[in-house]
Order: sequence, then C-alpha cells, then structure tokens
Amino acid sequence: MSGPHRARHSGHRAWLLALVLGWAACLTSCKSRTDAPAGPRATRVLFIGNSYTYYNNLPHVLEALAASASPSERVETRMVTVGGARLKNHWDDDDAVDALGEGGWNHVVLQEQSTLGTLIVDGRHEINDPERIYFPYARRFHSEVLRRGARPVLALTWSRRHAPEAQVRLNHAILGLGRELGATVAPMGLAWQQVREQHPDIPLYVDDGSHPAPAGTYLAACTLYATLFGRSPEGLTATVRGVPTPDGKPVGDETTLISIPEPTARVLQRAAWQAVETLRTQGANLVKAPPPRTLPTLPTGATMRWEALPGTWSGELRLYPEEWGRAPAKMHLELSSDGDDYEGELRVTFTDGSKEGPFDVEAERSPSGILRFTTPYIEGAPGEVRFEAVMTPDGKLVGTAAYEEPKSLDRAFGSWRLEPAR
Repeated sequence: MSGPHRARHSGHRAWLLALVLGWAACLTSCKSRTDAPAGPRATRVLFIGNSYTYYNNLPHVLEALAASASPSERVETRMVTVGGARLKNHWDDDDAVDALGEGGWNHVVLQEQSTLGTLIVDGRHEINDPERIYFPYARRFHSEVLRRGARPVLALTWSRRHAPEAQVRLNHAILGLGRELGATVAPMGLAWQQVREQHPDIPLYVDDGSHPAPAGTYLAACTLYATLFGRSPEGLTATVRGVPTPDGKPVGDETTLISIPEPTARVLQRAAWQAVETLRTQGANLVKAPPPRTLPTLPTGATMRWEALPGTWSGELRLYPEEWGRAPAKMHLELSSDGDDYEGELRVTFTDGSKEGPFDVEAERSPSGILRFTTPYIEGAPGEVRFEAVMTPDGKLVGTAAYEEPKSLDRAFGSWRLEPAR
C-alpha cells in the first residue's frame, strides 16, 4: 500500500478506535449514574382529621422527629382536615377520598372527632355511641385505604381535661375497632393519660381544655413516630420549626412550632414509647367495657296537678353545651289552659347572656299523666326538642329534654326544673 493510502487508512483506524473508546466511556459513566443509590425512599403519610391534627401542624412535627432520628427517616406528609369534622364529613366530601386516590401512601392516619360525634348530657360533652357515626365511616375508610395499598392507622385521641373518665370510652371504642379490623392503633390517648396522672404540671392542653398545646402535639407526634417505625422516640429533637396551620392550611412564614425543654421532652418521649409498648403487649386487656351511661329521667311516682299548671314558670335548663357558655340556662315557660291541652311560649337565656325564643308551645297531657311539648333547639335549626315533665309533691315542674339533629345525628339530653314565678 502506497504511503498516502497507508496514512489515510491509519487515520481512519485511529478515528474508529477513538469513537469506540468514547462510547465505552459514555456507557460506563451512564451505567454508574443509573446504578448509583438514589437514597432512602420517603415514608408517605396522609392525615385525615380535624383540628386535633392541624393544631401546631402535627404532620410536620412528625416529619421533623423522623428526620432527627439516627438513622434518619425521611417522611412526607399531607393532611386533609376541617375543624370539627367527623370521618363521615370527610367521606361525604371529595377531598379526602381524592387524596387517597392519588396513591403512593404508606400510612393513612384516621382521626375522628374528639367525642366520636356530639353527645351532650346535662350540658356536658360525653363520648358518643361509636356505632352511630364513628364505626360505620371508619370501617369504610379502612377498606378504602387497604384497597389503595396503604396501611390504615386509627388515632386513639385523648379525653378532655374536665372529663378524664371519658378516656375509658375512647379506649373501648377505638381499640375495640382496631381489634375487629386488625388495624394499627396509635395510642396517643394512653400516653396523654399517663402524663396527666404522673406529670400534671406539663401543659398538654390549651385554655379550652380540649385542643393540644405544643407539648400535647409533641406527645402525639412521638406516639405516632413510635407506632409507625417501631422505634423509641427517646433522643429525638425537642425543637421544631415550620409553618403554622391554624385552620389546616399553611399561613405565614416559618416559625418555631415546638420548643420543649429537654427534661420535659424526655418525659413525653418515654410516655409515648411506653404507651406503644403497653398496647403491643397488653392490647386485649386494655379494651375494658365502660360503665353504663346514665341519661336524665323523670322521677318515678310523681303525678301532675293539671289545675295548677296554667301560669308562669321559671327555673333552670341543662341541655345546651357548658363549654360554649350555654349551660345552665334560665328557662321561662308561660302556659294557659285550652281545654285538656295547654298553649303558651318558652324563652331561654344562656349563661353567656344570649337568648333563644320566644318559641310557641302547644302542650298536651299524655295518658300516663306526663306533660309533653316540643320547640326548636335554636331558631332555624332542623329537628325539635322534646320536653316532658311531671309535678313534684312540693309543686315544682321537673322534666327532661331530648334533641337529635337529623343529618349529623348530634344528640343532646338534658333536665329542667321550674317553679311558679313570683
């Protein structure tokens, strides 16, 4: 081969060799980038609940606790919350179900209204019958969460400050449902109960005696962390910065959400871990039947002196919520005779000074000698209050009152006692 041809051939081979080596280098580089570890996958947690969840931004506090662990856990959260909402409200709305439908969730925390729906007895909130509202919709959400490939977590919340005895009913309802469904339960209420009994100086509640103060949210987050990861929260951060969510939506700039003194944080961390371990080892023993519920009833053996009924009566009514400044209320009843029946009007003045009425009253005698009539619960509200009364030997009207809101199934049972006005 002549010189020029040999030179061109050698140059061509050099060019091919460079091209092959370049492709090899590229493939090696691309392969190393593809095979490089992408880091731990985030644990994704969806919260469905109400103000107990969005006070102090509980989901973000959980993220911060997990990030401070060793080894660190990466958690991504989202919350669908409405103040006072029941799971029924979330099921009937689209937001929670749509969020579930997005998929990719590892855990879904289901937090019911704090008394499992509204039940007021003589002015005080009590734990509602769970079969009325909580169980049916918790079961529906549980099935839907499983269908979406996630793990349902039932939030066992805490009793209100003025009613620590209510924790037994919450435990019975939520732990019992967890056992029925085979669902995970986050025992926040058990941790709260322990701290309240052993460290009453730690402020778990805000002034309303229901919602969590920062220490309460921290305790709830520690309990959730221990439940989801099976690890003690001891040693995790006690300071969390983030954006406040006063109504379930981020508002304003980043600020300090939680700042717990280290000794207090250790108490709360240990209480959370102990609650989770107690539930794990003694779960069945914690489902104790609550005592029978006592509702207002009419006194037995009393008879009505119908001729003494017309006139003006005044006294006390315990039907509306105490914590809203509405009980005990002053009740004013005027009646006149209309043959065997009675007509008149009723007025109610609440403890906070607000009023309802006058409401028209058309009362009747029952065959058993009981006075009966109905009025609205409040002006414009659906449903009616059913009043019944008898007369005591000393001439006082003693009665009961019962109300049920037709759509929400909220209920109130109360008592009243009136004397002839002077």
